[in-house]
Amino acid sequence: MSQPAQEVLESAVKNQPKKRGCRRGCLITVFVLAVPLAWFNIPAKLRVSKETTYFTEPRTANGQIDYFKALEQRTYPPEMKTDNNGYRIFVRQFGDLWEGSSSNDTRSPEDREFYRLQKYEKLGLDPNIPPTLTLPSAPYKVYDDFHANNESRERNEVERPDGDAIDPVTPLRSVPGFHDTAIGKSCPWTLEQYPMFADWVNQIDEPLDAIAEAVRKPVFFFPMLHSPESAQSGQPMNLIEIRLPDVMLARDIARNFQARATYRIGQGNIDGAIEDKLTLYRLGRLMPQKSCLVQYLVGLAIEGMATAIPVDANPEHPLTAQQIRRILDGLDALPPRPPFKDAYEWERCMTLSCLQALSHNRASLAYYSNLDSNVNPPKFDWSNIFAHSSNLNAAYRRINESYDAMSALPSDEFVSMIKTVERRIHSWETIPKLLTTNGRGEIVGNVFVALFTPATMAFEEATHRSQCTENMKRLTLALLLYEKEHGSLPDGDWRAALMEAGVPAQWFRCPSCHGLAENETVYVMIGNVPNAVSSPNQILLAEVLQPQKLGEGDGRIPIEKATFWQRGIARPLELRPKDFDGFGSAHPGCTNLSFRSGAVRAVTDIIDSDVLQKLLDGSATELP
Repeated sequence: MSQPAQEVLESAVKNQPKKRGCRRGCLITVFVLAVPLAWFNIPAKLRVSKETTYFTEPRTANGQIDYFKALEQRTYPPEMKTDNNGYRIFVRQFGDLWEGSSSNDTRSPEDREFYRLQKYEKLGLDPNIPPTLTLPSAPYKVYDDFHANNESRERNEVERPDGDAIDPVTPLRSVPGFHDTAIGKSCPWTLEQYPMFADWVNQIDEPLDAIAEAVRKPVFFFPMLHSPESAQSGQPMNLIEIRLPDVMLARDIARNFQARATYRIGQGNIDGAIEDKLTLYRLGRLMPQKSCLVQYLVGLAIEGMATAIPVDANPEHPLTAQQIRRILDGLDALPPRPPFKDAYEWERCMTLSCLQALSHNRASLAYYSNLDSNVNPPKFDWSNIFAHSSNLNAAYRRINESYDAMSALPSDEFVSMIKTVERRIHSWETIPKLLTTNGRGEIVGNVFVALFTPATMAFEEATHRSQCTENMKRLTLALLLYEKEHGSLPDGDWRAALMEAGVPAQWFRCPSCHGLAENETVYVMIGNVPNAVSSPNQILLAEVLQPQKLGEGDGRIPIEKATFWQRGIARPLELRPKDFDGFGSAHPGCTNLSFRSGAVRAVTDIIDSDVLQKLLDGSATELP
């Protein structure tokens, strides 16, 4: 090897980097990159605070928030264990009923006794004192049982209403159904029409009068009942699993009052029907006090039953001016309906308790997403593993931020926010968030928001529709009172006539119509309603799509325009809702109509045209 070549080789060997230094540099690089990544992926310990868990006490032995007990402490009224709580009186008189019928009770005897003793203790009652009254079956059960017991009749013993014979293999209970009867449609009825209700009529007065007296108390409050599993395990109750049998029982109680009211109308006992109507209104108002979403909605449904009772449907016993004033005074004396946002706290706690159960391996996102078939489950089942690798502080904060926004934002802005949340859950924007515990926690929170808040938003519309129904009820009664006092319905602008008589302007505003100006309404009168006594089933007032200005025109719709905008049905392309000046509303799928009987009902937009025509011209024999 030549001298120059030797020198080059020695120089190259001398200047070659040492392997140890190379490895050290690699390790430092990995350390610099891994430590921050590991730091951002160590789940932070849950910090119990108002911003995260909302409630900070009470806690279980392992530090979980007991949302069940927290809501009990927050919502139970001071009258809970006194006779100012009408429900306490009800339980003492009727005992522990479960969804109105023992046939619906699938619990074991041990669980049944567990719930009974728990209820009696929370109401301050002695469980050893037996009840004194029996609640009759709801009308639909009486009707169903009657037909179930007579299904073996021969073909020639029973006929359809149209005269056609019934096939002997067809169960009579389905021909026709209860909801096709006058009772099922909340129309006046008699025992001549439905003799199978003779025993029910004889048994109903004492128990219903006792319930009516209990409903007059300041509160009618149901205690919350935790499960035997929760009591035995020591784990806090997951609020989504709470059972509400007493709330469902209230529906059967309301159906009994509704059926007795319409029976009394058929008998000519209008004062008794008015008393039942006002009892239903009061029960519906008392139920939502400091309650959950389900209880609030049942209260609205009971108010709807009261509104549908046609107290002026018996031509032989027409309403008097005094009776109309009694109804209006009774409506004014009702407890105010609590704002729908009052139920947000209960729903917030339910969502947070579901997240807590997920993080402690007592539930999964797949379980929650399958509770409601109308809710689209997340594309991936993040489940418990994902929750355990997330910063749950971020998830809790995301849920609380959403419920805070629900309370502060207008409903349409909040709907837009929820749609954005749902879109981001399934978009590429989610992928970078998967790299950190904070990001994964935010994703978990967004999933819970997307799963649980849409039902709450639908609940807001149900509240608005109920308020719209009440507005139309009051306007209808005011018109009937005007007719009694003046001998005819108002000439000219009926709205101006009612306001001159003292009707407040807010009765003319549908709360679902967010774009209404101060001087606008969507309530109109049918143009050809006669002043003389006509069919009680004739439409008197209706909602229309196009707002009407108060003080302009007469507030009537011509009979030829009294048709529905039928959503989802093929219409001429040139016809759009903004151009349509017939019936329609901001309520999804239905429009409120009031009738000369005093009833107000939400009628589907796809009502049969022949039925609508009969309701318009006064020839209808029953309400839809």
